[in-house]
Amino acid sequence: MKKLMAMLLASAMLLSVALTGCGDDKDGGKEGKLNSIVYVCSNLGDKSFCDVSWKGVQEGAKVNDISKVKCIEYGQDTKSKMEPTMVDATDTYDLIIASGGEMVEIVEKFWEDYPDKRFIIFDVDPLYENKMSNVFCINFKQNEGDFLAGALASKMSKTGTVGYVGAAEVVVIQDFMVGYIEGAVYANPNAKVAVSYIGNWSDSPKAKELANVQITVNNADVLHQVAGGAGLGLFQACLENGKKWAIGVDADQRDFFLETDPELADVILTSMEKRVNVALLEAINKTYSGELSYGTLEKWGVGKQVTVLAENDFYKENVPADVQSYIDDLETKITNEEIEISSAYGMSTETYNALRDKVKP
Repeated sequence: MKKLMAMLLASAMLLSVALTGCGDDKDGGKEGKLNSIVYVCSNLGDKSFCDVSWKGVQEGAKVNDISKVKCIEYGQDTKSKMEPTMVDATDTYDLIIASGGEMVEIVEKFWEDYPDKRFIIFDVDPLYENKMSNVFCINFKQNEGDFLAGALASKMSKTGTVGYVGAAEVVVIQDFMVGYIEGAVYANPNAKVAVSYIGNWSDSPKAKELANVQITVNNADVLHQVAGGAGLGLFQACLENGKKWAIGVDADQRDFFLETDPELADVILTSMEKRVNVALLEAINKTYSGELSYGTLEKWGVGKQVTVLAENDFYKENVPADVQSYIDDLETKITNEEIEISSAYGMSTETYNALRDKVKP
């Protein structure tokens, strides 16, 4: 009798658990337990990478009717705060979103302690082997997008020399540069590319100084910045040196200045959009529909329309029709893998230096 009662009680408990599980799936997020999202970043207000990423997170929350969504900033040049910020975010939120290889290394330390949480980490090394079952990694093929930027710069240049100002000489920024140089040379085999690095993501005056040198000494007349908030100084240099053309990065940066500084906006011919917002919206949607392949790393580029040029009305007005067609054709060829574009990831120092030196003004 006691055995029978124990069996009946166990059965009742199992049924209760099963019903509770069904209730969670119905009443919570589409995966049952994901009802809040947090985006962890250094600082908003860069009019570039962080801002466009946060936009994608907000869009994903809105589309999926998630009211609890927040951005937590750990601050510039405060790497010591990255890990405790991520741990705190993981304790509080269900879906945690962040960028970069450093964040991957941090999450590797504790992901197993949070089996019910989900992590989306983007801007990850394409060679990284993701073995974390509740983590989805995205690598952006910025070398593909910057191949288009370099080709456009060469086609628009009257001097044959174009410029590139990067933030720090780290592999992700080098990857932009590799694509930019190869695109410039593809469009003009005799192209020269002036390359400078600021050393950080915040020193806008330094970016302006480096761009001034490229314009006045190297004779560059189309300049591309890949430096987040610091790169805004390059736009000032282009404006003050006879309105040289500038190419922005990550977001359609001309949009940021249309109302506040239209004169500055009019030097930004286009931007190489790293459409993190588009990518994050898709990743969040697929998370809530249960379709995202956690435990993997995916590489998204021109074919996914996440690393492409901003073809806004200003671009269409100022880029000749034949050049627009040329860029469109390059997009198709890249998507179809008809053009092989090198990457800084896995590239030897010797090869990297040779690439830079070959096009040095």
